[in-house]
Parts: sequence; structure tokens; C-alpha cells
Amino acid sequence: MKKQLYIKNIKDKGRGVFCKELICKDEAFEVCPVIVIPASDYDTVKASRLVDYFFSFNKEENTLALALGFGSLYNHAVDSNAVYYLNREEKIITFYALEDIPSGKEICINYAGERGKEFKEWFQERNITYKAN
Repeated sequence: MKKQLYIKNIKDKGRGVFCKELICKDEAFEVCPVIVIPASDYDTVKASRLVDYFFSFNKEENTLALALGFGSLYNHAVDSNAVYYLNREEKIITFYALEDIPSGKEICINYAGERGKEFKEWFQERNITYKAN
């Protein structure tokens, strides 16, 4: 699972995560520990720019998670080429390839957690022009 991931700037998008070698379909290519932010800090994080880098850890409890490694830097795509699984008990998030991802192609997840699902609200809340992919 040791892959050489790297960050590259993308015009009109910011930073993105890429890999220097092929990632095969269904391969787990990154496992990241997460830092869980308690409900008592939820409003503070939600009011800051840092919220863009957090995952929902437990919606009912209003807890958030910051993924270490490259975990909080993956960009969104409706038809993403990767997916994540958040293991709340172990406090880790694992990223898997949904298709073969060739070397040099951006690795994207779907912010809604489900490939093919629109997530316009995230972009609209931030006044970012929404691009489906």
C-alpha cells in the first residue's frame, strides 16, 4: 500500500493529490489517522476556514474529524475515482480506488461520500463556482 502521493497546484482549483504510480481498482492507497474534534468545538471550527478540511465524524453528536497525511486535501468530483471509509472505532480513514488511477491523474473523492452524488451545497455555501467534475 505504500504509494508515493504528492500535491500539485491545479489552475482554478487549488491544490490536488496525485500519485507517482498506478493505483489499481479496489486498492487501498492511503490510511490516515484522524483527529476528532469534540462537539464543544464544533461551532468554532464551522465558523473558520478550517472547516473545509474536516469530515463529519458523527453528525448526531456534532463531532468532526481532521484526516492527517493527504486525507483532508483530496478534491471533490461527482464521478470520483476514489472513495473513503471512516472507521470511527479505530479513528482512521482509508482511501480506496474505485477504478484504475494512472500515474499523474488527480485523485478525487465525492464529498457526499457516494460516487455520482451531487454536492452543490458545499460549493454554494462557500461562494465557489460549482463544477460537476
